[in-house]
Amino acid sequence: MDFAEPRQPLRVHGGIDLAELKALGVSPAEVLDLSVNVNPYGPSPAVMEAIRAARVDQYPDPSAVAVREAIAARAGVPLEQVVFGAGAADLLWTLARALLSPGRRLLIVEPAFSELRAAAAQTGADVRAWRTGPEQEFRIDLDAVADAALEVRADLVALCAPSSPAGAPVAVHDVAHLAQRLSGKLVLLDESFLALSDRAEDLARPLPENVLRLRSLTKAHAIPGLRAGYLLAPTAIARSVERGRPAWSTSSLAQAAALTALGEEAFVERSRLRLRADREAIAAGLQALGLRPIPSVAPYLVFPAGDAAALRRRLLARGVLVRDCASFGLPAFVRVAARPAADRARLLNALSEELR
Repeated sequence: MDFAEPRQPLRVHGGIDLAELKALGVSPAEVLDLSVNVNPYGPSPAVMEAIRAARVDQYPDPSAVAVREAIAARAGVPLEQVVFGAGAADLLWTLARALLSPGRRLLIVEPAFSELRAAAAQTGADVRAWRTGPEQEFRIDLDAVADAALEVRADLVALCAPSSPAGAPVAVHDVAHLAQRLSGKLVLLDESFLALSDRAEDLARPLPENVLRLRSLTKAHAIPGLRAGYLLAPTAIARSVERGRPAWSTSSLAQAAALTALGEEAFVERSRLRLRADREAIAAGLQALGLRPIPSVAPYLVFPAGDAAALRRRLLARGVLVRDCASFGLPAFVRVAARPAADRARLLNALSEELR
């Protein structure tokens, strides 16, 4: 019997790799992690208190009704159109199982988060890509995306707003136009970083019924260890996603944190304003070093760095972790997260030493 593993798309994410640090002789406590885009000003005290008070001696609500009711009220949609999940990645994989199969076709706007492509590959679906690049400052031409989707007869089109890893803006009215051109097809809009971006107001703006909206709570509220995100989708799709998941797919801790986080709009607003200033300060610092960061509306940005993987390794030896973008198909680019002044200074000092 052949137990060989099927070929998988490259899946590399930010975050600390303990085995890598051990090989370098670097202590995890000494590492400044700018490879992930989590709010450095969180979690809020209210969310932390909710986590501490959560009942871990009881099973969590299998359908997270209280959280979904709160999401539905804020989004202005029926409860039946809300799915609460263990982060965006969990929901992407469940969505892929619900919507894709051999003979179905997915068009992904890339570069992008790699989990949907990996999940789609598991279903046997035909995966195509429309790519943007540094020549266009990673801007996304949604008219061209619509043309490509119609040409390849895509059943599902997926994109991020703002884009990843470059933070290019994707206006909600342009997404609405895309969805109208693709009437009869589904559009998956990953809004995981939208709450901390310069276009956060787009969260409240409606979109056509064929747009599925995926949102993460872990980024804005700095709770990635709990895993929390949600999906807004037509009732039939939401039910299909729910049927495709095991019982108790989100923990009591995640549900308690999410329920409180949904009422922390003022905290997110304060964080967004601080991160915007942090991003612009990092951009100015990079430019002062002779680097060319790409304009971004997100709490992160990318810049060309030659051999980005080599630069990442050298910076990590100095205790500064950045994200090389090879897994996005961009081996010459580095991504860094917006961070407060002390962290920013440490990054720029390390870069200055390496570039010297």
